[in-house]
Amino acid sequence: MRLNPRWLGLAASLVLAVSGFLAGKPYHHDAAWVTGVCLWFPALIGLGYAWWQLRDERSGLLVTATLWALPLLIAPPMGALDVYAYSCQGQLFDAGLNLYEHGPADLPCTWLSAVPPLWRDTPTPYGPLWFAISGAVAWLAHGHLVVAVGLFRAVAVGGLILCVAAARRLTADNAALAMSPLVLIHVVSGVHNDILVAGFVVAGFAYAVHKRPVPAGAAIGLAAAVKVTALVAAPFLVLLLLRRRRDPLAFAAAAAAVYTALALVTGHGLGFLKALGATAQLVQWLSIPSGVGMAVGYVLRWAGHPEAFDPAVAAARAVGFVVLAGLLLWLWIRAVKARAEPTAVMTFAGLAMLATAVLGPVFYAWYALAGIAVLACTPLAGRLRTGVHVAVVALPFLTLPDSLGLATKTKVPGAFLDVVLVAWAAGRLRRRSHS
Repeated sequence: MRLNPRWLGLAASLVLAVSGFLAGKPYHHDAAWVTGVCLWFPALIGLGYAWWQLRDERSGLLVTATLWALPLLIAPPMGALDVYAYSCQGQLFDAGLNLYEHGPADLPCTWLSAVPPLWRDTPTPYGPLWFAISGAVAWLAHGHLVVAVGLFRAVAVGGLILCVAAARRLTADNAALAMSPLVLIHVVSGVHNDILVAGFVVAGFAYAVHKRPVPAGAAIGLAAAVKVTALVAAPFLVLLLLRRRRDPLAFAAAAAAVYTALALVTGHGLGFLKALGATAQLVQWLSIPSGVGMAVGYVLRWAGHPEAFDPAVAAARAVGFVVLAGLLLWLWIRAVKARAEPTAVMTFAGLAMLATAVLGPVFYAWYALAGIAVLACTPLAGRLRTGVHVAVVALPFLTLPDSLGLATKTKVPGAFLDVVLVAWAAGRLRRRSHS
C-alpha cells in the first residue's frame, strides 16, 4: 500500500522535531546527540521524498505546509544556531552599542553561552531594519531566550507569508516553496532572516510588474536594510519599470529614502561594509571560489609551502568576485535582450541572486533562499526546474541538527570537487562558444 505523501511528510517532521530535542543543543555530543543525528538523516530523506511527490500539486499545499511546520515550531532551532546570535545582537542594540564594531561577548549578552563561539566576538553585517527588529525582540523577550526564539520565528513565518502573498500578486503559485525541506529546516526551524529578504524582493517585483515604482523601491530598500545583497535584484527591477514606462528615478529615490530613514533612526548606516569582512575568516568549500583556493592551497602545502594556503584562498576569492561581476552583467544583458518580459527578467534576477550567494567568499544553505524564492515565481522548466527542486531537498543535508556543518568535515574532497565543477563549467562554456 502506497503511503500518502502528506502523512509521510508529517511523520518526517515529527521525527525531525524529536531529533531537535535530542541533538539540537550545541556542544553536547552524548548518546542522546548520536540518537538525534541518527534520526535526522532518515527524517530528511522522508521529508524530501514526500515533498517531491507533492511539488506539482495545486491544491491544499498551504494546509499541508502548516501541518508539516507545526512540530518544528515547538522544537529547538535546528540546522543552525544563528537565532541565538540574533537575540544577542538585539541586546547589544538595546544597550546602545554599535553592532558593526561589537560582538555579543562585548556586552556580554545574557544568552552568550548559546551563541556559537565563532560569532561571540564577531561584528554583525546586517542592515538597520534587522537591528531594529532584533532590538524589539530582545526588549519584548525580557531575558527569556525561549520567548526571543518564538518571536524571531514569528518574524520568519511573516517573511514566508509575505513571500507567498507577493507571488500570488504575480499570479505565481509558489506554495510548494513554503513546504520544501529548505524552508522548513532553515526558516521555520532555523529562523534565518534571508526569508525576510526574499519576501521584500518578491514584493518589489510584484509592485514593479503592477507599475508602482515607489512601493517597489521601498520594498527593495527594506530588503537591503536586512541584507545588502538584496540590491543585486535592483537592476532587474529597473528593467521592468522601464518596460512599463515608469520612472526608475522614483524607484531609486524610494529605496534610498527607506534605507536612509532606517539608518538614521537606528544609528547604523553603512558600517556593514566593514563588518562584511568579519565572515571572510570562514573558509569552506561550499563557496566555489573558496573551494578552488583551498584546493590550490592544499597542493602548495603538500609541495612544502604551507604559508601559501591563505594567499591562495584570497586570490581565488578575488577571481570569484571578478567572475561574479561578469556573470551579473551577462545576466542583466540577457534580461534586456528578452525585452524585459517579466518572467524572463525574474528568472535572470533569481539566477543572479543565486550566483551572488555561491560565488561569494562564504556560502550557507539558507543563502539560497532569496534566489530560489524569486525563481519560484517563474514557470520553471527543464534543467533549471530540476536544479531548483533538487536544491531545496539537498541543501538541508549540509548541516546537522546542532548546526555542525558537514563541509567542515569534508574540506579536502569538497575543495577538489569545486575544481572539477569549475573545469566542467569551463568546458561547457568553451563548447558552446564554438558551436
